[in-house]
Amino acid sequence: MDRQLARGHAMMNILPIKGLADGGVAAARVLLLAVLVTMLVSTSLAIGFEFASYIAFACAPELRRRLLHVVRHPVAIGLLAFAAVVVAATFYGPASWADALGALAGWRRILLLPLAAAVFDDENSKKLLLKTLIIACLVGAFASFITAWGSISIGERLGGGIVFHNYATQGMALSLATIACIAALSRPEAFADDRLLGNRLAMVAASVVMLFDIVFILWGRSGYLSLIVMAVVVVALLANGSWQMKALAGLGVFICAALILVSSTHVRSRVTQAFHEIATVGEAPEGTSVGVRVVMWRNAIRMIVDHPVFGVGTGGFQDGYRPYVQGAGGWQSNETADPHNQFLKILGEQGIIGLAALLFFIFRALSYPAPSPYRELAVAALIGWCATSLASSHFSTFVEGRLLFLWIGAMLADRTYLNGAKLREQP
Repeated sequence: MDRQLARGHAMMNILPIKGLADGGVAAARVLLLAVLVTMLVSTSLAIGFEFASYIAFACAPELRRRLLHVVRHPVAIGLLAFAAVVVAATFYGPASWADALGALAGWRRILLLPLAAAVFDDENSKKLLLKTLIIACLVGAFASFITAWGSISIGERLGGGIVFHNYATQGMALSLATIACIAALSRPEAFADDRLLGNRLAMVAASVVMLFDIVFILWGRSGYLSLIVMAVVVVALLANGSWQMKALAGLGVFICAALILVSSTHVRSRVTQAFHEIATVGEAPEGTSVGVRVVMWRNAIRMIVDHPVFGVGTGGFQDGYRPYVQGAGGWQSNETADPHNQFLKILGEQGIIGLAALLFFIFRALSYPAPSPYRELAVAALIGWCATSLASSHFSTFVEGRLLFLWIGAMLADRTYLNGAKLREQP
């Protein structure tokens, strides 16, 4: 009988979902990891796991206690300030109630930050998230090679080489997984006890595979930019020595990454195309990827000048944008609900107050002194997302926004802010 009881306890420790043994913490981790993986390939599955995590937190007392105490976390406070502005902005502006509430519901992605901060509070759980992303992206990269070389399209919207939602999502996800590998290589002592993250050969090989996919298979400029920005930031922050040494390390990574990128005909053609589309936007007979953005930015700035403080309200961008394209000819008269610039979108809908709230959240996340190398991984991701959000709305985009908020919550999770939750020691 004693042997059977011991065997039962051992099984509880092995199973990823420990039931009531830890108050449902492991179950919540599994659900959020499922969100992390499925968001890359299936909207429906990701939403299903996301709502399952809501139910888990609502039903488990331990999870509820953790979530209530996470609100004291400085980054969560910054996020609450931004959320308050977004909510307040639903009560004014030209948008219908359906549009305003729909836009507000879309911002539920920010809930992933406190949920992740409530359960990824120890090093083992953070390492599990890193490994999950790396493995998922490696599988995606190999699938990308197969579909690219075989000219296989997965679905109507995806061309050869694209196995995630689109090439921007795939490029940014693989870039994030790549910097996780770089962090493992830069701080081997932090991952020495992990069979995957502590294996330098495996980390180098994984980095090369994902880097090859980003540079030579994908066409997404967001992937190129996020890769170079995040790699420079994470190496500079993790480098040992003075700030001068850190700056030199970052410069070295920038030069190496730039040389790798320009060696690809994909990258050169996409960058050249972007400059050409900017230069010829006034004469273009049809809208182009970058040309359309330039026109939207110009009109969005005009709208912002007319509504500088409060904006046109959450969900009201398209209604507020409409008067500024009336009378324009051809494709330049098209309306939009998203100017493909996150900062202009926030300024347009929530005004200067909204942008100040977003910048306050970003500042709290960048300045929070979480343990290394997880703080550096959070900072690199946030700066990378800010860079790509100059030409896209990657905080409010479905996949990229969810990935960012979950990542920051997990990387900056701190047990200090859960002490009042009567935590049980994790094995």
